[in-house]
Amino acid sequence: MVMERARFSYLNAVALQLAVCATLLPLRTIAADPVNLEGTWRIAAPQTSFKPEGGAVPFTAKGRKRYQQHKRDQAKGDFDDYDYATSRCASPGLPRLMLTPARLRVWQRPGILTIRFEWNRLYRQIDMGGLIPQTRGNGPGDSDDVALVGRAIPISKGKWDGDTLVATTEGFPGNTLVDDLTPHGYDLKTTERLRLRDQDTLEDRITIEDPQYFTKPWQTVVTYKRQPDEVFPESVCLDSLKLDHWPPAERGR
Repeated sequence: MVMERARFSYLNAVALQLAVCATLLPLRTIAADPVNLEGTWRIAAPQTSFKPEGGAVPFTAKGRKRYQQHKRDQAKGDFDDYDYATSRCASPGLPRLMLTPARLRVWQRPGILTIRFEWNRLYRQIDMGGLIPQTRGNGPGDSDDVALVGRAIPISKGKWDGDTLVATTEGFPGNTLVDDLTPHGYDLKTTERLRLRDQDTLEDRITIEDPQYFTKPWQTVVTYKRQPDEVFPESVCLDSLKLDHWPPAERGR
């Protein structure tokens, strides 16, 4: 009788533990990703500005005026007047960060894809399964104030379209740039389609929208080449003796 009671108590305890664990698991099962994008990558053709497909950037009058002012400020070296990333050694934000000449590393896990950048130890996250707690500020622990001003690197929402990862990003601030000159506002939205052209070539096709600054959505394509997997060296932007411009100059390797 004692043995049976002990066995019954043990089974009840196991059942209780399983029930508790079940409440901590996501409500839906995450399917296996169709493609593995993991690896270390470097931009194939270093550039500071995105090259629109099919012509020039379709600026509105407001967008063109601000773009021309940025060109004048850049020529004078007045980065503090328009380029927060350069003048404050801050995150350049998205999508500009995808132009970094330094390496980036992709980690792919169930429900989340993380990109870590060699430059200044920055990273971004793409939520593939609702596993990242979202608040009004588009990030864990964000306040209502962050929801109003945005984040330089918001958490993207991702899904698979066949062999292509589609990542949509919104919730930007107004003090970052699309690239080294192109302005945007709080309504910026980017849609990236990341896919492997082959095992050593990663393509990022980016659609950029902002009705305040562009008359229509426009697309650009950036490609990356696979690199050997190595530990990234320590990179702290503030350690630089001179900040001429972002992105950083290519390091000799």
